[in-house]
Amino acid sequence: MRTLRLILGDQLNHKHSWYKGRQESNLYFIAEMRQETDYTIHHIQKIIAFFEAMKHFANWLETRGMKVIYYQLNNRNNVTIQY
Repeated sequence: MRTLRLILGDQLNHKHSWYKGRQESNLYFIAEMRQETDYTIHHIQKIIAFFEAMKHFANWLETRGMKVIYYQLNNRNNVTIQY
């Protein structure tokens, strides 16, 4: 059975049990979302740091052999997920 795991920007905890060992059947999905920037007024540096942390976390997962789909805000090259 395959598992799709959605990781939100406030869930970037590398010590979480999801990341102990590598499971071939898991796919991790991380997405930069405009809604995260608009629900209240944020300084632009906070938004950039938030998205950079998400990108860094996705890279951390990939270096450990985990399958990650990362959607960047306004990236026309985002692909349709076929899982």
